[in-house]
Amino acid sequence: MRELAPFPALATARLRLRAFRLDDVDAMHACYGDAEAMRFWNRPAHVRRSETERVVRRSTVFAPGKRLLWAVEEAAGGACIGMVNYHNTDLAQRHAEIGYLLRRDRWGRGLAREAVGAVLGHCFGAMGLHRVQAVIDPENVASRRLVEGFGFTQEGVLRETLFLGGAWRDDVIYGLLAREWGART
Repeated sequence: MRELAPFPALATARLRLRAFRLDDVDAMHACYGDAEAMRFWNRPAHVRRSETERVVRRSTVFAPGKRLLWAVEEAAGGACIGMVNYHNTDLAQRHAEIGYLLRRDRWGRGLAREAVGAVLGHCFGAMGLHRVQAVIDPENVASRRLVEGFGFTQEGVLRETLFLGGAWRDDVIYGLLAREWGART
């Protein structure tokens, strides 16, 4: 396992992935407070800005061996438009799970793909992970296509794993191995 920098800022052609700051609360409330953007999330949309402020405060904590959240910022203009992370990390077994959320007005532009690609490069490169997985609601077609575009394999369905909005929801498990990532890059 290679040593990590204090905070691994990442960049793509159109994005900067950086540490969260407390001044990101309003920008992130545009994500967390949007019921449509949160439709497939594991928690309901935030009603109050204070809920988002708590999440952003927690997101500023850097815990590279467990979880890391990046603010996704547009390189042109510097607007925070969402987040991407890894979590549920097991460094001994060299695997982690990824997650991502963008403001709805930025959907359909390939920005999530850029952000996720940068984080996958970090996970398989600097962190030396063997496996990255994504847990996705079966109805979230856009997210499923995104990970499939990176070569993730659908490995199964976990039935009724989340009770939200008065109903049970399933999760689809996708996995990507380092050798599969390496073959694509």
